[in-house]
Amino acid sequence: MRRQASSLSIIGLIAVLLISSIPFPPASRAAPEQPTRLTAFGMNTYFSGLERLPQNRNDDLAALINATRELGAAWVREEISWANLEPGQDSFTWNLMDAALLQAAQAGFGIIGMLLTTPAWARVGDCGSRITRNGGSVNYWCPPANPQDFADFVAAAVERYDGDGNSDAPGSPRVSVWQIWNEPNNWATWPGEASEYGALLAAGYAAAKAADPTAIVATGGVYIFDGGTRTGGNRDGLEFLGAAFTAVPAAQTSFDALAIHPYMPDTAPDRAGLFGLVSLWGRIINARSWLDARRGSAVPIWISELGWSTCNLTSPVCKNEQEQASYLARSYGIALALGVKHINWFQLEDKFDSPAGDLWGNAALLRNRNQSYARKLAANAYATLAHLLDEATFVGFGPLHSYVHQNNALIPAARYHLRFQTSTGALVDMFWTTGNPENLSLPLESGRSAQLISRDGTVLATNLVSQAQIPFSGAPVYLRQDTPPQLAVTPGNVTILASPADPAATYGITVQNLGSGNMNWSASGGASWLTLETSSGSGHTSRLRYRVDPNGLGPGDHTTSIVVDAGSAGAQSITITLRLVTTLYRIHMPLIAR
Repeated sequence: MRRQASSLSIIGLIAVLLISSIPFPPASRAAPEQPTRLTAFGMNTYFSGLERLPQNRNDDLAALINATRELGAAWVREEISWANLEPGQDSFTWNLMDAALLQAAQAGFGIIGMLLTTPAWARVGDCGSRITRNGGSVNYWCPPANPQDFADFVAAAVERYDGDGNSDAPGSPRVSVWQIWNEPNNWATWPGEASEYGALLAAGYAAAKAADPTAIVATGGVYIFDGGTRTGGNRDGLEFLGAAFTAVPAAQTSFDALAIHPYMPDTAPDRAGLFGLVSLWGRIINARSWLDARRGSAVPIWISELGWSTCNLTSPVCKNEQEQASYLARSYGIALALGVKHINWFQLEDKFDSPAGDLWGNAALLRNRNQSYARKLAANAYATLAHLLDEATFVGFGPLHSYVHQNNALIPAARYHLRFQTSTGALVDMFWTTGNPENLSLPLESGRSAQLISRDGTVLATNLVSQAQIPFSGAPVYLRQDTPPQLAVTPGNVTILASPADPAATYGITVQNLGSGNMNWSASGGASWLTLETSSGSGHTSRLRYRVDPNGLGPGDHTTSIVVDAGSAGAQSITITLRLVTTLYRIHMPLIAR
């Protein structure tokens, strides 16, 4: 970057030295900010699906958005349909998409946009014969005749939703993560060749990065090690992508993450007696090996769809609610332990309100609209996972773990004991078995409090001492061990330099919990010139805001204190000094910045 000279007043420099508490505007945002970093817990929500919007069904998006937030999902996955948005070349219809994405952004979600489908004017000329060749589908899944037409759409969509204030959708909702198509190895959603997808991936990636270099761009999610993808025109996802890379070498470096769909609808992810390679564990580690050989270990794997259905047929693909909830928790535990960086459950609620016999519609965590979006058991299991393991790091297998993976052997009945550490320092152990239920004892960490929590979030035992009795079954349980909460307030003393004529301003100090257990705090104190805008708080990092008004005060030092009390976690008094001076001497000096 170029060197640039400017000037800085001496009073500004003094302020940097003396003012430990930086003023900022009051917290009057209409909505939380969208996340800036992709985290593990996402959801296929389809808030922007045309079926939900006013001209069709007019779903209560606010209720669905609130339900998603209550589940703890931080990211939502949405379809950005080219066929709907550019029905005529260079003629866009953004309005309905704009409104739905703005609602999601204002709710504080990160958004993953799937760029997919092809408008009639851009499709391959033999689309109709392709559709009928291997069982039929719908025409908008056909590839474009010219990948550049798709790239032009990608550029327009990414620019509109990059949130930079330039040519944005109203309100500047940001879509910071993109996928190029969805399930391209499935003939129903890509009646085309691997070479055509390779060209699309390379063109779409280049266009997205040109419009927003900070965006993350992933492959379309591909089915892997799935027998259904070896029928008709379908191919296994890794085989399909390998063929795409061979045909179009640029495609091999045209993604920032590999997205997979390791669906196992008719069985448990870790069922005893299942061949190791096709278990969820096997699918993930073999996808990882395949990716390492082509791109190295730095490129992450995501699961952009995974789910089990509670459909009411006699088919083995239909599971009861207990099975769905347990498979959800176990699959998330396995994926997180094996290094999967992001997981989207399929799905939140079925936008088609499909009948009880429908497979994919009933993979939803919420019931249909006519049942008021009531939760299934799996929704509680998801919420418990997200609460306990959001931004947690896998630290290893615990002493009660017995499973050892082998690709080319049948999985034995085994115990699973996974250990995670949260961002606040708590230890969370996760337990289940694919064998017979049993109770086993586990020693507790010294100096920590512990509680045992069910799959669905019920506290089973608390104030455990020395050891815990772990009930192993197919329904996972969690042991959370916390360090005692400990209050820390920074800065400990504050000096604010001002003139008596300065307007009132809001300042803040940081209240932290240095332990991992829950901590609530309250604040008191102040003076005629200092009032508290925040009187209480909780969480591991929060802000205490106070307002300083020098009006009517004379020159000199004015001192008061704020006391933060967190009960057994401690109390701290912060001295606030307002130093008023009538003359501010300004001496300008050069400042060199890179």
